[in-house]
Parts: sequence; C-alpha cells; structure tokens
Amino acid sequence: MAILPNSRDIEAFNVVAVELSFRRAAERLAIDQSALSRRIRQLENLIGYQLVRRTTREVSLTAAGEIFHERTRLMSNQIATAVRAGEIAAEGRSGLLRVGYMSFAAIEIMPQIVREFTLRYPDIELELQYMRTQGQKIELSRNNLDVCFMLGPFSHPQYETRLLVSEPPAAILSAQHRLATRPSLTLAEIAAYPLVLGTTAEWDSYRLFVNDMFSREGLAIKISYEASNALGILGLVSSGLGISIYSQGISRFQPRTIMTKPISDCQDRIFTLLVWNRAYKTPALMNFVEVAEELYPGIT
Repeated sequence: MAILPNSRDIEAFNVVAVELSFRRAAERLAIDQSALSRRIRQLENLIGYQLVRRTTREVSLTAAGEIFHERTRLMSNQIATAVRAGEIAAEGRSGLLRVGYMSFAAIEIMPQIVREFTLRYPDIELELQYMRTQGQKIELSRNNLDVCFMLGPFSHPQYETRLLVSEPPAAILSAQHRLATRPSLTLAEIAAYPLVLGTTAEWDSYRLFVNDMFSREGLAIKISYEASNALGILGLVSSGLGISIYSQGISRFQPRTIMTKPISDCQDRIFTLLVWNRAYKTPALMNFVEVAEELYPGIT
C-alpha cells in the first residue's frame, strides 16, 4: 500500500499555492522558510512528481501542482465541514432523537417539552412514536427508542428515570350524568356505574392500576366499553355510556360535554416518567433531559 502524504505537508503546499511565495507562506504558517521548503520537497519526493517551480524571481505551480492544489483544497474544505458537523453532533445539536410517549403525556407534557427543545435545537430531528408503556420498555431495551414518557412507577438498574408529573386520578363523566352535580365522588359511587376504560392491549399497565385502586377497597367494577385511545374514551363518556378514570390533568382540556370530578377517598397517584437507557446516552438525549428538567423543576 502506497504511503500517503500527511495533512500538515498538504496544508503547507496549499498555502504556498495560494501565496506563490515561500516567504509569505512561511509567515502565514509561522514556520521558518527553509523548513517550509523542506516540507514541499518531502511532499514531492513522496508522491513522485514536481508540484512547485522555484526560480530566484518567482514561484509557480506545475500542471500537476494545479490539479493537486484544486483537489486537496476541496478535500480540506470537506474535512473542515466534517469536523464542524462532528462538533455540532458531539454537542447534541444535530442528529435524530426517537421519543416514545403514552396518553397521559400526549396532551400537555410531551408537546411542551418537544416545543421548547425544538426551539433550542432546531437541527435535531425528533421522531415521535405513540406507544403503550410496556411497549416502550421493550423498544427502549432494544435501542429502538432513545427516551420515553411512560407510566410509573418504574425502577430498573438499566434505566435512568425522572419524575415529570404526579397527579391524582379523577372520574370523568358526561355533563348529563346524574352524578355530574356532585363536587366529588367516592370509589364506591363510581363502582356502582359501568366504566369506560382503555383496552387491555393498549392500556395494560393503567388497567392494572385502576383494578388495584378499586380492589383494595373490596369493590368490583363493571366495564361497559373499551377504547384503544383517549379520544375514544372521551367520546364514549361524553355520550353517557359510562364513567372513566383518567389523570386529573385532563380537566384542563376536557370538552364541554364532560365533567371531571376528584375522587375523595383515593390516595393513589398517576406518575408520568421520563425514562432512558443508561447504556445509550447521547449528547442530544441529555439536552432533551435538561429541557424537561427546566420545564418540570420538580423532577428528582
């Protein structure tokens, strides 16, 4: 394999090619003129042909030197561009970030963080994927997602977590429901009516949370309808087909046909976590976490 010239000698030649003066080129490079001449001779000896014509009155490039200068000048520009692009990526200001999220983060938490992050880091492409919490855990472990908004609690040595929001569950019911005038409801009052919940396939972790909430009080629940997404749940509730249990934050976005009621005898909390794999940290990911921590300073 042929020995290739080093970048230092190529840089020295290109300065000579621009200045067409060994004195001026040596001044630009801050080296001795004789040392510069040796570099150019070493370069010519290595590649096997003359690049520079030297006389007592002028310096000029040979035909080979013209071509060599043009190609290596472009190469130097490409290297500088590559170095800059790498620097931007190393600072977490470019690249791709894959974000998973679930229903409780979809309305307010995730959009707020994404908006602020995009304003600060416009060159990072965000790929948002709606996914149930269990699916997020699987994809995170496979490195198919970089960071996730998921339902807590969750603790595992492979992952780092930040608590974003802790909210009580609330009952949501049609504005025409007979309980709609009550300031709050009890678990027993809710259990007396059919419920509308997310499907087990899409809301598995939350279904367990709801079941535990009632079973601890010795209450059985009857599920009348299931929906795969939050919009479906709200639509069924709005039509008077049952009561649902949702994060209290829904009250800030609920349609006028729906009422949100606190559950007076429930001490449970719904945790929304930001989670990422310790083994796959990137500067862009940590910038995303930093933005989330600023917007939700209660994170610990």
